Amino acid sequence: MKRKITYQVDSDRRGFLGLMICGAFFACGIILGTVSARRLDSAGTQVLYESMMGYMEQIRMGTNLSPGFLSVLWTAGRDHFIVLFLGFSLLGPLCLPILSGVRGFYLSFSIAALIRVFGAGGAPVAFSLFGVGALFTLPIFFVLVTQAFSASAEMGRMVLGFGSVQAGALFGQMFLRKLILCFLGILAAVFVEIYLTPALVSWTSSFL
Repeated sequence: MKRKITYQVDSDRRGFLGLMICGAFFACGIILGTVSARRLDSAGTQVLYESMMGYMEQIRMGTNLSPGFLSVLWTAGRDHFIVLFLGFSLLGPLCLPILSGVRGFYLSFSIAALIRVFGAGGAPVAFSLFGVGALFTLPIFFVLVTQAFSASAEMGRMVLGFGSVQAGALFGQMFLRKLILCFLGILAAVFVEIYLTPALVSWTSSFL
């Protein structure tokens, strides 16, 4: 029992450390994405403006083609699937922070680019397109990152001969429960993207 409690404490510490490291990389990605969006040249800004105006006009006219369920599921859950894969490998402590930074970069770049194109009035549109879904997917992402970093780090310690633990302790019932809850959250994000996002974009674009 004492060994199990000790392992749980160590696992929680490694998970917290992983969360802090990945959170720092995510913040750096946000900063880099925002700076990169501000450096868009006039040609890139014009292309984005025309693309977004066409997209919003299609939504208002009801002529836009909604993406399929599987396509939206892959887009919403792609990074989460990668996190799970890294949690079962020895590459987690190295690759999870990088993945967090990349996610932060693309999220902030997408939002900042729209604001650069449309000004402050583009913020509601940017939030409708990227922020609403992120309210679901980002917490799930970091829950999985915490679990994956801890499991991957423990496997690394085992390979190096610094400890031993059964696979059931790494990927037991708690891991499965978190995985199920995260999957339900991703499904919620998918339905939001399909049914709510177009309506929000149509409404917020009227303020541009």
